[in-house]
Amino acid sequence: KPLPAGHRVKEAKPLFRKIEANEEELQAMLERVRMRSEKVSFEEFSRMDLRIGKIVKAERVEGSKNLLRLLIDIGEENPRQAVAGIAKYYKPEELEGKLVAVIANLEPKKIFGIESQVMILAAEDEETIAILQPERQVKIGSKIR
Repeated sequence: KPLPAGHRVKEAKPLFRKIEANEEELQAMLERVRMRSEKVSFEEFSRMDLRIGKIVKAERVEGSKNLLRLLIDIGEENPRQAVAGIAKYYKPEELEGKLVAVIANLEPKKIFGIESQVMILAAEDEETIAILQPERQVKIGSKIR
């Protein structure tokens, strides 16, 4: 039922207490969260299918500032599609033809409405993202051990 015009609402009280923290404390908390990781067994790790793939096509995802759509050849009949949040760090044309490390057996996931079938591996710090690439030329589809 709508309230009548001019109805006065009581002052609301916060549901949660405000947390006061300075910038240094916040950065320290974020760093602790970043550095903490669960241990996985060797068996769990060995279930991941890590391979070398070649980016055969790269393009920006329409409507997104951060995402690129990549087609990656991992030695199968057809290239697989990946959606990666690296558009701030890489132009599509500089990625085409590059060899990259990928996880090939993740369940597909829709990102921005596009199915991502593999995940490229990258290192990240506060300033940049760097995709992982083999030091030497290796065959497309090579297993990473």
